[in-house]
Amino acid sequence: MARAGVTYHDVAKAAEAIKSQRQEPTVDRVREHLGTGSKSTIAPLLKRWRSDNGEAADIGGLPNDLIEVVKSLYERVQQMADHRIEQARQEFEGFNNELRKELTDSKNTIAQLTARQQDLESQIERQNKEKGEEKKFLEGARISLVKAESQRDEAIARTTELKGSVAELKQENKDIREHFEHYQQRTAEDRQQEREQFRTVIQGLKDQIRDLQHRLTQAESKASELFDANAQLQSNAGKLEQANATLNRELNGKIEDIQGLKRELEDAVTKYRDSQHKNEQMAENMAVITTQKADVSKELAVSAQVLETTKAELKACQDKIAFLTDENKVILQEKAMIQGQFKQLQGSL
Repeated sequence: MARAGVTYHDVAKAAEAIKSQRQEPTVDRVREHLGTGSKSTIAPLLKRWRSDNGEAADIGGLPNDLIEVVKSLYERVQQMADHRIEQARQEFEGFNNELRKELTDSKNTIAQLTARQQDLESQIERQNKEKGEEKKFLEGARISLVKAESQRDEAIARTTELKGSVAELKQENKDIREHFEHYQQRTAEDRQQEREQFRTVIQGLKDQIRDLQHRLTQAESKASELFDANAQLQSNAGKLEQANATLNRELNGKIEDIQGLKRELEDAVTKYRDSQHKNEQMAENMAVITTQKADVSKELAVSAQVLETTKAELKACQDKIAFLTDENKVILQEKAMIQGQFKQLQGSL
């Protein structure tokens, strides 16, 4: 879009500077000279400048109606091309913003999963410390239970069962870590594939825009050649009728070229629709990824339940150990009482 400072005076000054360089003032050349402004804003101002400076007289020898038709066709093609390019640019920016938003959401989800993984790892570390303390406690309990000969076999069996439970817990923790590492690798591969698809779509749209700009430049070049041919027809006054016939043939060719440009624009629109279809496929892929994330969340919930079950089992083990300790104390008290009675019997004998 043109800025508010582009005026008729600016366009007229730029057109005169271009004409002083022996070049035909066109919309693109005026826009390049100014460094700002849109074609839809510059075109009517340049047309007014041509009218004020008698530019129509430079192509004398041709009917005014024919000149107006050629100019009208040329301006219409430029306006249609500008509209197509602007529309494609806006749609591309919208799609780019949506992909950036989805990428940001994915990064946030990954950050949340990473934080959750760190929490689980810290929980596992705390459990390992608790297991170490439990091992020390079990060792002390085993030493105490050795003193009670009648309960030794049962205490050893129970200690063996506790060690098996600890080994199972270690294996479960190892499986959880492997699951998280696999999930991180799969998520990184999915992000890389999405980035490659996104770069491919952007490059395709840029190539289409450059192709349309190149075709517009060719159309302007052909129009410039047409004006040169008209100047040659004016210099050859003696062969006016033959030159007019040649000009009519060239005009027919230009009209065919314009129709060809229209067909090419329609082809570009078709390609753009194909790219939209690809974008929809990408959206479906994103939906599949979202479903996979939901599955992972469910798996995390199951892992949390497993951890809760493990904690409950550890609590049960602690309760068993406390019960064994109490039994050991009772046994020691009974042993002390029996020893006292035995000493009393010895004294009586």
